[in-house]
Amino acid sequence: MAIDKIIFDLGKVLVKFNVRNLFRKILKTEEEIDYFLNYICTWKWHIKQDLVQDTSKVSINLIKKYPKYQEAIEAFYGRFLEMIEGVYEENLQLALNLKKKGYPIYILSNFPGDQFDKFESANSFIKYFDGKIISGHAGLAKPDIKIYQLAIKKFDLIPEKSLFIDDKIENIQGANKVGIKTIHLQNPKKLPYLIKQYII
Repeated sequence: MAIDKIIFDLGKVLVKFNVRNLFRKILKTEEEIDYFLNYICTWKWHIKQDLVQDTSKVSINLIKKYPKYQEAIEAFYGRFLEMIEGVYEENLQLALNLKKKGYPIYILSNFPGDQFDKFESANSFIKYFDGKIISGHAGLAKPDIKIYQLAIKKFDLIPEKSLFIDDKIENIQGANKVGIKTIHLQNPKKLPYLIKQYII
């Protein structure tokens, strides 16, 4: 069955996201960055904030526990957008060209609500998408099946005629559970090639 709607993740699909970009400005060595990300502002801690609308107070308890790293902890969300280097221009242009050809395009992204608002204000390309679901706004995050069910309803998707592109396998698996076709994008540069399998 032919694809008629396409849903894009942001980070590592359309947007160049690298958490280390910020902490290279604050911490002295790569080893210290490793320690900070592995034991203080961990991935597990970070993904919890994807459900949060307001990140202004989420660092308080960590600062109390690790006062030596106060500057870096505060910067995680205080300077969050410095983790973003820009966009993958070829992938963004691909999305916009698909829209010109008549394919509705959407965003489904795990992103703290207030941080996305800041990102959207600084990146006008967001307005060209036909709709978006941001985890911090929705109070749901990938790979929870409920966020894909919300996408089906909000974007009026026929799952087997819809294509979702994401860099994380667990998010791909979540979409597959509701019947949405997927591309697991492990290398952003390969998107133009991979999407040809679905878009004629």
